[in-house]
Amino acid sequence: MLKNSNTTRIRKQMVAIISVFLILVTTISYIALFEVYAEGVTPVVPKKAPPVSASSYMVMSGSTSEKVASKHADRKMQPGKITMLMTAMVVLDNMYDDRELKNTVETGNTIAEYGDTFKEGESASVGDLLNAMLVGGDVQAAELLAKYSASSRDIFVNEMNSKCMELGLMDTMFTNASGRYDIAAYSTAADLAVITQAAYRYQAVKDALAKKNVTIAVVEKKKKKPREIEFISTDPLLTGNEKTGYEYVKGGILGLVDEKVNSAQFAAISTKDDMQMVVVLMDSAKENSAREAISLFEYADLKVTKNTIVKKGKLAGHARVRGGAVTRVPAYTETKGFAYVPPEGSDSLIQTQVAMMDDLVAPLEKGDKVGEFRIYVADELKGTVDLIIKEDVPEGWFPSRYYISNTASIVICALLLLLMLFLLRVGHVKRRRAKRREAMRRAKIRELARIQLEIDEDRARREWDATGYEEMPPRTTDIRKESISEGADTNGRRSGRR
Repeated sequence: MLKNSNTTRIRKQMVAIISVFLILVTTISYIALFEVYAEGVTPVVPKKAPPVSASSYMVMSGSTSEKVASKHADRKMQPGKITMLMTAMVVLDNMYDDRELKNTVETGNTIAEYGDTFKEGESASVGDLLNAMLVGGDVQAAELLAKYSASSRDIFVNEMNSKCMELGLMDTMFTNASGRYDIAAYSTAADLAVITQAAYRYQAVKDALAKKNVTIAVVEKKKKKPREIEFISTDPLLTGNEKTGYEYVKGGILGLVDEKVNSAQFAAISTKDDMQMVVVLMDSAKENSAREAISLFEYADLKVTKNTIVKKGKLAGHARVRGGAVTRVPAYTETKGFAYVPPEGSDSLIQTQVAMMDDLVAPLEKGDKVGEFRIYVADELKGTVDLIIKEDVPEGWFPSRYYISNTASIVICALLLLLMLFLLRVGHVKRRRAKRREAMRRAKIRELARIQLEIDEDRARREWDATGYEEMPPRTTDIRKESISEGADTNGRRSGRR
């Protein structure tokens, strides 16, 4: 009986040990398979883009300008509030520097027709108006910026269309700065994708689009206390919940072409694994815009070509900073850089260029943009990578205004001090030598005086009269006179004889 119980207990222990062993082996196998899948297995790429309700759309890589997917992308339609991205670019292009963001713009009576956000007589800064336009899609803010940036509304619109020509866009025509419906205005999903890509290269646009909400201060002349206005981002991917939000989105702008019609124009940009993607939906149902944009982003991530040109964190050059404790700072790539070459091309068409900003003024913070790493394919700009700094740059001393760093100032001061000490030493040596020469001259005079004194004393001792010497002409003079007289007589006798 005891033997059977021991055998049973041993069997149970063996079964438990084998079970634990099998569980461990299974777990390790699953982990190994997962790692192999993650490293070596390529996900299956769908053959077709997901269906969307938008009349037209464009999915483009913001990093390489590769057109990943599209539907009627060249169809001319109302640009809607995506127009505000072009407005922001023109305003920023017309600014002298970033200090203009603090300038204020007053609301006039002609702006009242565009909405009731800003009342007549109220003023707001240019930076706040940019946030109100890009975050909240405010029409009045766009018109106020156009008024501030150009002498007239028509001139500003002409500048917008000139910017389109600069970007090589031939299927776009703007008639206002806010994107309000106008039968003469038109654009395409393909052109608006390029506009979104270009606008995102501006740091002010990049910062504004990333905000879920923003509060600005509006000042009225008669009231000292400013009035605050809050704007919520129009981008549903940024403000949405778990179903409508997208973790890789960096910002976007959405607006209805007509408030009476549920037809929205939506442009959004995302970054996943350093690859930037742009999605533009035209005439999409507002409630479907977020879901459709997410499906296109996910499809594009599998479809896009990822040919890495430059790695993240690479030292690309040095930027000059005016007024900083350091006036020459290293610049590093913020993300990876990619390039797309069409199948009929070759990698020899790829060229790169480093362009540093020439208006950098301290102080700067870690992560600030100081330049761009530009990628060209067949001499055409296809993508950029921001160049950033990895350390803060505080304000420097007065010489830093002339690009002389604090360290260089210390070195220059030290050299000037050494030069001054050297000149003082040279002057001191010259003065010592002059004093020595003067002392030697005086010593020589004293020696001559001493010798003369000894002579005088010797004469006095011998009782010589100095006056006697003066009355008696020197013997040499007598001899000379005698010689002259004798010569004259001799000549006279000789002439007489003749």
